[in-house]
Amino acid sequence: MSEKKVKKGLFSKMDVEARFGMMRMAVAIAIGLGLAVVLILIGAENPVESLKYFFLGPLQIFNPNCARGLAWNYFDYWIQNMIPLLFTGTAVSIMFSGNKFNLGLEGAIMCGGLACGWVCCLLDGDIEAAGANPILCAICGLLVSVVVGAIWTSIPALLEKKWGASIMVTSLMLNYIALYISQYCLFSTRLRDTRTSKYSWQWTEDVVLTFRRFMGTKFTLRLGLFIAILVVLAGWAFLFKTKWGFKIRQIGQNPSFAKYVGVSVVTMGVIVQLIGGAIAGLCGATVILGNYNYYYGIELTGYGWDGVTMAIFAGNNPKKLFLSTAFIAYIRAGALIMSTQPGGPINELTKIVEGVIVLFLLAEQFLSKTHRKMIIEEAKRKQALKPVTGEEAAE
Repeated sequence: MSEKKVKKGLFSKMDVEARFGMMRMAVAIAIGLGLAVVLILIGAENPVESLKYFFLGPLQIFNPNCARGLAWNYFDYWIQNMIPLLFTGTAVSIMFSGNKFNLGLEGAIMCGGLACGWVCCLLDGDIEAAGANPILCAICGLLVSVVVGAIWTSIPALLEKKWGASIMVTSLMLNYIALYISQYCLFSTRLRDTRTSKYSWQWTEDVVLTFRRFMGTKFTLRLGLFIAILVVLAGWAFLFKTKWGFKIRQIGQNPSFAKYVGVSVVTMGVIVQLIGGAIAGLCGATVILGNYNYYYGIELTGYGWDGVTMAIFAGNNPKKLFLSTAFIAYIRAGALIMSTQPGGPINELTKIVEGVIVLFLLAEQFLSKTHRKMIIEEAKRKQALKPVTGEEAAE
């Protein structure tokens, strides 16, 4: 009986950090949502109706009042917003785990989408009218985007390795270079549809990664979601189930020790950035093929910055991205739905909520006293469960 109690105490002791992390996250989310409620009550003409749309709107699967150009329904818009967050959250988690703060995912997403657009226009679009197999066209577009994304994020990695250039500075600059390349291709090359000013030639809708008539005409089955889930699971397995992943996490925790025990810190740093860029490129292609049958890239998507937020929420653990991305995508969908109603606040409300949550999560002293109390209580409980020896009883 005493052995069972000891094991239970040891298990609880091991879970202190996990329980504290969950509590810390819950409190930060509660503060953020509480602030959102206060702002809605202050700014909305009909606060009760606005709160209903904010908290329950994304659960409306079949909504005839939803604009078709936005999404087939509010629930679909929630899922649509989750997909890029899963991709970029995984990419950033891998790179940050290796202590590489490459901020060039915006550029990799843009270049991956651009490369995919070129391939689809050439194989199954008006630019050549080749009429390739739609499935083959989509697969080729996705594969090319992976390669292009990896190459793009490898540029700051190689600049750091060769000349010691700052990854953060070079990757940020490359984001805008990618944007200008995309704009040039849309405005001044054969990619641009001559009948428009900012769109590429179209490819057939059979290439798009959606089944719009699934469960009738109101629900869209997005294949990009399944691709994103596979990427998240593969990223988690890579980080926590392989030797390379173990080395990467060791570098992130203590680069000096990792180098001392024989881990090639520089090489692994390049590898994690290649992987992150490949995932970001795939994200760009999935977004393009999942929402359009043409390429449209005249502004940065913002998904790269979202990936940083998702990685912070998940603690650089891809397996935890499902909850964090679902939550952020949900409140974004709710805020957008609320903003479309008469007198509803603007959907930038989500940025306030996200900013507040991240602010508290990054504050190292947030709930530090509670953390110490939890550790002390666990220590006392473990001590109480410890078997008493004969000498201790005599004393």
